[in-house]
Amino acid sequence: MTAREIAEEIRKNLKKHGITSKQVSVRAKTYLLDKSIEVRIKDLKVSKKLVEAVAKKYEYIRWDDYTNEILAGCNTYVAVDFDYKVLREKAEEFRETARKILEEKNKYDKDELMRLAEKDDLVVLYQPHHNGTYPHVKLCRRNNHSCILDNLESYYAADEYGLSEALAILSYQYGFDFTKVKLRV
Repeated sequence: MTAREIAEEIRKNLKKHGITSKQVSVRAKTYLLDKSIEVRIKDLKVSKKLVEAVAKKYEYIRWDDYTNEILAGCNTYVAVDFDYKVLREKAEEFRETARKILEEKNKYDKDELMRLAEKDDLVVLYQPHHNGTYPHVKLCRRNNHSCILDNLESYYAADEYGLSEALAILSYQYGFDFTKVKLRV
């Protein structure tokens, strides 16, 4: 299949799930002997996991068995991500909340996590301080078999922009309400 044919197949399969070209764009490119498919989600309410499940079926990468390096030629790379312009616009809605969270971070110890939101068995935590890793927002699921939270997703959030983007993604993808964030007093 050519890159263009793969992109068309992805569009058809997305349409079967009720996802239109206004919500997700699919672009195809060919580089020498490799193909690249770029899928950009323009509507943040569209499930990224569903789009990845549909699009990643077409990814094919050849690896060297001994060196574990990617072999040149006949590869099909598929990248799925949010449209950056749309994400920046939606992140503006959460900029004030991000600013308030960052103002409160010094009230927390270096090893302490900020609990930003909860919904059903999901919890959003923020690691505000450099603690062996950069500040980040984690989406976790409560584990029914122990007191440990299972980490599902993690987003770099060292500044107001990164934090507001993470809040936007989690709000639109999972329905979290960050207007009711309870911080320490």
